[in-house]
Amino acid sequence: MSPKDIKVGETYVNRGKGKTTRIVLAIGNQHRPTRWLSFGSPPDEPGVLFKQPNARGEIQDRLYLSSFAKWAGRKLTMC
Repeated sequence: MSPKDIKVGETYVNRGKGKTTRIVLAIGNQHRPTRWLSFGSPPDEPGVLFKQPNARGEIQDRLYLSSFAKWAGRKLTMC
């Protein structure tokens, strides 16, 4: 997906089998990840705060907007 397609309040599923869901809680510079696990400087872009349901409830985490967009396969639509 494109970073411009990611919206607050929407639920997205991962690429591939689409079994993992993440709900976007907020987007902004204040939500940038606190760690950068790569060479070079971190991207100069907003972060995405999201919650992800799992077997023990749910977790909250952060990704850079471009990383979240690469992870997202499609928006989950409720019927």
